[in-house]
Parts: sequence; C-alpha cells; structure tokens
Amino acid sequence: MSSITIGMVGIGQLGLPIARNLLVAGFRVVGYRRRDRAAFVDLGGIALASPAEVALQSDFILTCLPGEASQLEIMEGPDGLLSALRPGHTVIEMGTYQRSFKQAMAQRIESKGARVLEAEVSGSPPLVLARKASLFLGGDESLIQDCQPVLSAIADIQFRIGEFGCAVAMKLIANYLLTIHTLAAAEALNLGVKAGFSADKVVEVISKSAGNSMMFTVRAPMMAARAFKPAPGPLVTLEKYLEMAGELSERLGCASPLFDVAQSYFKRARELGMDEEDISAVIKLIEADSK
Repeated sequence: MSSITIGMVGIGQLGLPIARNLLVAGFRVVGYRRRDRAAFVDLGGIALASPAEVALQSDFILTCLPGEASQLEIMEGPDGLLSALRPGHTVIEMGTYQRSFKQAMAQRIESKGARVLEAEVSGSPPLVLARKASLFLGGDESLIQDCQPVLSAIADIQFRIGEFGCAVAMKLIANYLLTIHTLAAAEALNLGVKAGFSADKVVEVISKSAGNSMMFTVRAPMMAARAFKPAPGPLVTLEKYLEMAGELSERLGCASPLFDVAQSYFKRARELGMDEEDISAVIKLIEADSK
C-alpha cells in the first residue's frame, strides 16, 4: 500500500468511483460525506467526521461537490477544509463551477500555503469506474507532475488545458456536444425503428458505422433496452451543465442552433418529471413527437 493518504470530500455519485480507483491503486483513502457513507466504507475507505479531519490526515485532498453552495459549505467554518489547510497540502478541485468562483476559492486555498489544481472530469460514473473518463487539468505543469500518482490512478487520459480556471470551459464544451449527440442518437434510433428495423439491429449496425459517436455507443443500447434507471447520468445532473454551456456560448456570441434544440428537449424532459431517469430517456420525447 502507498504511504500517501488521499482525502476526499464528496464521495457521492462521481466521487465514489474515483475513490474506488484510488483504493484499487493502493492508496489509503479517507473521506467525508454528510450521509450515506456505507458504500465508501464497504470499498475500503475510512469515513471521517468533518472536512477538517480529512485535511489533517491527508497529503492530497480531492473535492468533488455538486455545486458552489456545497463547496462553500465544506470549505468554511471551524470544521471546514480551510481551517485545516497547511503548507504541503495539495487540493485537487474536481467540481464544475463558474470560473470566477473557482479562482476566488483558489486564492483562499493558496493563502493557507496549500497548492490547488483544477481537474474537471469528462465522463459518467461508469466511465470513471472503467478508467475511460478524461481529466481536463488547469494548473502549472510542475504541479500536474507532482499530482501524477493520484491523477494516473483515476484516469489514463489527461489533458493540460491551461492555467487554473481554464479547464471548466473545455468541460462545458464537452458537455455541450454530449447534449447534442445524445439527442442525435435518440433521433437516429427512432428513425431506424420507424424504418422497420429492431432497435437492437440499429444499435449493432450504427455503432460500427461512420455515423457512430461515443454517446451512441453508450446511450443507444440503453434506449433500445429502455434501461433508464438506475441512471448513470440522471437528467437532474445535466441542468447545471446546460445552463453553464448556454451562458458560455451566449457570452462568446456563438451560433448554437443544434444546442438550442437539444437543450429544449432536455428541459422538457425535466418538466415532465423525468429527473431521476438517465439522459437517454430523452428518446421518449422524440417518440412522442413522431407521427
């Protein structure tokens, strides 16, 4: 087992497969989550009582929270991470937030003498578990090299995007395209079925054709099997990325005809109460809109 201890704050849907990969690599992993810690402990992780305790026991600290409010909650207060950060600590920020928020938080981390690296995850929890996800990294090259034992335990595919705060834009571009490709996969599968083919036949053929995409490979089989729950990528988690990607496109003055249509379908799906279903369930709306 490695002598390095890795702390994780946020061991939920995405954090749990990350923790599993780290444990498989031989690291001692300690973690904090307000509730539902059993799955983490069952993997071999050590659950602690507060973010501050995680920092005190760790060399590297990974934060993987769903939003800015959650990030502030674990950072601040007498039991927060900031209260326990010291020189020698390295924080790897894996959440997706506005760039300005990330940079402000990085300044607070660095004021404690700690270092901070941005590591956006591109890939669903199952892809993380299978080590097929990508890491988009923002930070100094030397810091990335120092973090390699940890990063390489999480994912083989890594890209340095630029300085801290740059990686979030690339993550939004990836999710922008994911949104379009998922709707396109649903549209193509529906077309194939309407043309008289079985859904399974469409999946088999198109997945090996020039028209294939990663989202077709991953989501079309789920659409064909109507396997929308349990959801590796529930619709509710897509909302933040739709909003942030749309804001990025609008701010940069980019035409976005395909994204605008895709965004409208996923918003409709949420309005219809499909939050906990996988994003592949958008095919139900395509089917309903077909004659």
